[in-house]
Amino acid sequence: MRNLKVIVCALALGMTASQAANAATQGTVTFNGELITETCTIDTDSENITVTLPTLSTTTLATAGATGGSKLFDINVSDCPTAITSVAAHFEAIGGSGTNSSTGNLTNTYSGTDTAATNVEVRLYNSDEQPLALGSTGDAATVSSGKASMRYYGGYYATGATTAGKVYAQAQYTLAYP
Repeated sequence: MRNLKVIVCALALGMTASQAANAATQGTVTFNGELITETCTIDTDSENITVTLPTLSTTTLATAGATGGSKLFDINVSDCPTAITSVAAHFEAIGGSGTNSSTGNLTNTYSGTDTAATNVEVRLYNSDEQPLALGSTGDAATVSSGKASMRYYGGYYATGATTAGKVYAQAQYTLAYP
């Protein structure tokens, strides 16, 4: 009879340990969000923006992590409903390609007849010039009198010693209301 009690206790302890192991390897992800019908309107001058980065020497971008040539651009919106008090841009690479998942930057996708620069990417920055990874929402701008101007930057980012050539990268943005 004593052996039976020992076996029952051992089985009970084994079941408890098994449940504890299962509890530690499972979890839940809950998504909450909101869709709105009224939004701000992107101003015509901000729908399709071309940012011409300055021409730099490859010596400026000679090592991995080197940056240079930062240039600002604004995204302007108007006709914002009174319920919207702030607006930001959420950036993604077009078609999901052209992104370096390690750096969060746009890769150089130049494919013209000239030579493409190598070991260089285009990095986005918030208004305070802190890096903004693709797939992220930038700093919000305050809406005043139905208008807002979101300021961001783009610039070169070296992944190694760069070589001379052309640089081309594209991102799309969507308005977000944080």
